[in-house]
Amino acid sequence: MSEGDTEANQDPRGIIPEFFRAAARPAVTVIFAAVIAQVVVERIDAPDWFIALATACILWWFGSRTVQHIKEKK
Repeated sequence: MSEGDTEANQDPRGIIPEFFRAAARPAVTVIFAAVIAQVVVERIDAPDWFIALATACILWWFGSRTVQHIKEKK
């Protein structure tokens, strides 16, 4: 949701995608983290593209949350 948006005036078509995005992020992050942990601990051979995608997604989401928290504090 952008600034000024509230549940009362948000477009209903935006609520459902936002819900799925909020539900999918933790699940995908856990999957990525579990595979990365197995690569490190058990030395499994994961594809390079998967490791790159996982790292990019986790860093992107972490950065997005960090920026959001900084904006909320101001």
